[in-house]
Amino acid sequence: MLHSGTGRSMVIEAVRDMLKTGNVAAAKKKIEEGGKEIGEAHDIQTAMMSAECDGQPVEKSILLIHAQDHFMTALSVRDMANLMVEMYEALHKEQ
Repeated sequence: MLHSGTGRSMVIEAVRDMLKTGNVAAAKKKIEEGGKEIGEAHDIQTAMMSAECDGQPVEKSILLIHAQDHFMTALSVRDMANLMVEMYEALHKEQ
């Protein structure tokens, strides 16, 4: 949950900063950094799924469900932020 939340916050901050400053390159870099945090969460999720596939018991708790929710939300926010940056670039090229 920590990595997902950190990554999500970084991505949102990247878009906010871009809207204030117009610095697309900085936004892309910050989204990439946030994506690395989200990637850490993905690695944890993959390890847990692999362990369960190997027959190791994995406790399903409300905390795990909450962490999965954060992870999936962070992925969606990252993807939408990338689209927003592309849209911002396209709109500013036309002006």
